[in-house]
Amino acid sequence: MRCIQWIILCGFAFAHAIVAAPGRGADIARDTADDPAYAKRPGWSSGENGGKGFKGWNLVAQGEPADSRGFLIGDSREINSDINSPAGFAFGMFAKGKGCTAEAYRSFEAPLDVGQSFSVDLAVNFRNGLKGIDLRAPASEGERVIFNFTIGADDYVVHKAATENGTLGSDYDAKTAFTLRFTQTEANAGTWSIVRRGGIQSEKTGRYEGRAAGVKFFVLETDGGKENGLWLNNLVITAAGGS
Repeated sequence: MRCIQWIILCGFAFAHAIVAAPGRGADIARDTADDPAYAKRPGWSSGENGGKGFKGWNLVAQGEPADSRGFLIGDSREINSDINSPAGFAFGMFAKGKGCTAEAYRSFEAPLDVGQSFSVDLAVNFRNGLKGIDLRAPASEGERVIFNFTIGADDYVVHKAATENGTLGSDYDAKTAFTLRFTQTEANAGTWSIVRRGGIQSEKTGRYEGRAAGVKFFVLETDGGKENGLWLNNLVITAAGGS
């Protein structure tokens, strides 16, 4: 009997040690625009924190008039691309006119550990102004940009990566969506991939240097019209071996 008790106690202690072990990196995380935290949609506000495994959104908009830039939760099919969650929602951003910007920052609860991946869906239509995503290092490294993907000047271009910077191909299609995936393969490096779908399909992969700890989505100085916005959804962190 004492032997059985000792085995049970040891098993409990081992399990507790695994749970409490430091340095395990980001937890499994997921957030979508369907989450109850965004129940006041179409509004989307700074400080809201849906899903799990992420810190709250930090939304920053600048420029005049005030209604020329901002954030909303709605139907991405308004720009002809569907990245909606099952209930029919995605996150949207717009910044129309000179001097107008919209930036949405989201930090992970912890930087990615080796083997973990972060993915997100983006949808765009028109390509004037600038819009896209930065992958950012931890605050301890100044939140520097370790990867950038920008849609603008009638092109889709990767910047600041360790390898494979440059265009994905500039051919236009109104129904354009991307899935971006970043996998931390080493303590300070990883791989990235961008899969394009819609009327044109393609894929590009490369490497980044640094430890992924968060993202920034941005829109700058586009023309007017809903087709110029940026839509995003399905933010997911998976553990090693996850899908």
